[in-house]
Amino acid sequence: MKLKKIISPPITKFITSSFLRNIKRYYFEAKRKLCRQTHDVYFFFQVDDPYSYLASQLLEKLINEYQISVSIHLVAAPDKSAAPKKKELVEFSLRDAKKIASYHNLDFPDNTTTPSHDDIEIAMRVLALSDNLLTDILLIGKNLWSNEEKKKPNKLLASKTQLTETLEKNSLLRKQLGHYQSAMFYYAGEWYWGVDRLPYLEERIQKLGLKKNNSLNVSHFQKNIERNDQENHKDLTVEFFISIRSPYSYLALPEILAFEKNHSIKTNIRPVMPMVMRGLAVPTNKASYIVMDAKRESDRIGVPFGVINDPLGSAVLRGYSLFPYAQSQDKGGEYLLAFCRMAWSEGKDMSLEKNLKYAIEVNSLDWSKAKHYLDNSDWQPSIEENRLQLIKSGLWGVPSFRLINAENKEIFSSWGRDRIWLLTHEINNYIHNKNERTAQ
Repeated sequence: MKLKKIISPPITKFITSSFLRNIKRYYFEAKRKLCRQTHDVYFFFQVDDPYSYLASQLLEKLINEYQISVSIHLVAAPDKSAAPKKKELVEFSLRDAKKIASYHNLDFPDNTTTPSHDDIEIAMRVLALSDNLLTDILLIGKNLWSNEEKKKPNKLLASKTQLTETLEKNSLLRKQLGHYQSAMFYYAGEWYWGVDRLPYLEERIQKLGLKKNNSLNVSHFQKNIERNDQENHKDLTVEFFISIRSPYSYLALPEILAFEKNHSIKTNIRPVMPMVMRGLAVPTNKASYIVMDAKRESDRIGVPFGVINDPLGSAVLRGYSLFPYAQSQDKGGEYLLAFCRMAWSEGKDMSLEKNLKYAIEVNSLDWSKAKHYLDNSDWQPSIEENRLQLIKSGLWGVPSFRLINAENKEIFSSWGRDRIWLLTHEINNYIHNKNERTAQ
């Protein structure tokens, strides 16, 4: 979906503004008080989703720490339109959950595999009849994700008809509230994904005075490791795969560009075509969530965002045609950042030559030379090569990255700006292990 076909930059500025967000929050709170309702948090749980299992381990703590109620809704996997690369998503989610669990002090066995279809169905049929989901999703989840032989639950099983009705009812509720994904928390008009976005929910309900005591928060944002050594680690390279049509790529770019300086390792920026221009459609509710989520992330990390002129189409093509020139001047990343900043925070139409010229010249590049590259197709084979490498690493979306050594061996790869902190830990672990081997 192309945002600028629907809404203009001034409207996106209003839609993503803190002013409108606060009005909506005031409305939901006033409505709650008028109806004399409790502070209700909905949690949408998918049995075979690793992120759902991780988040479920924090539910009891949330209830104990805050004056809220949590209702758990059993759902099936997202539709293909929302998750078009299902196989890759299943494989990545499992790998990712194993990596991040310990950093959040959560349980996820390192040697587990994807549960069988039969085990998943039994687990769902148990939960569909459960009268104590808070306890049962933990017990069922622990059993399901264990690499040991699965224990047969000593509980009643819903019929397949009952299970279908439960899943359809809860999926409809999720859709009516405006979402499509699992491991999602919903509270009064806003969505929070798993352990990664739970701190935003805590921040919001704390402002309402719902914390019961002064104890530490249940969740927290992970932080990068900043290396203090002066040693050069040029045997390592981080390849960043980004798209100038991706809000999350834009938000990651300033951090990416500082990587070489902060970590003394080489970086290589590898643009790819937007998913929509690769034939992978993005549903309206997904596009809306991404924009709103990107806005709150941008506010947290201090990157301007929200006055949007979607660059999908000719803007992407024209923008990428200039990348080889900027890259030849060692300014490829800086040029893409300027392009993205203009599109995603200033509402500029990046298909216009005057705006492309500015993105070049603001980085002290020569427009008279850059113009010779404009609208040619020489860049397309390298962009396609980047896409193929992305797939080879078991990834498909952006921003993604892979850490490789001097022999071009992949040490680590992951997807999302949410995992840059994990990349810094992997770099630190690699260097620590290498130094230990050298000292032996």
